[in-house]
Amino acid sequence: MIRFAAATAALAVAVLSAGAASASEYRIPIGDLNFATPQGASAFDLRVRGMANTACVFGTPLDQARCRVAFREEALRQLPDARREDYARTRSGRVVVRTPVDRS
Repeated sequence: MIRFAAATAALAVAVLSAGAASASEYRIPIGDLNFATPQGASAFDLRVRGMANTACVFGTPLDQARCRVAFREEALRQLPDARREDYARTRSGRVVVRTPVDRS
């Protein structure tokens, strides 16, 4: 089972292994990332993947894979809305350009 709690500049992730009485907490720093850039989104992906690999070491290989997928999905869910939207735009491959409109 995986439990997550969001923090201001980091995502706090708690992982409960099957049958374990205690939880381990993993913090993913996000305050320094610009999710609107490919570099920021990639850095976030690397951090999440690294923490998921560290956290999801219990059970069978299939259990571990499921844990890593759930870890990533929950980390994305816990991002603040604006950062999650920037991340999604960056990862979608679409280019969104906002230009001022002269309404005179």
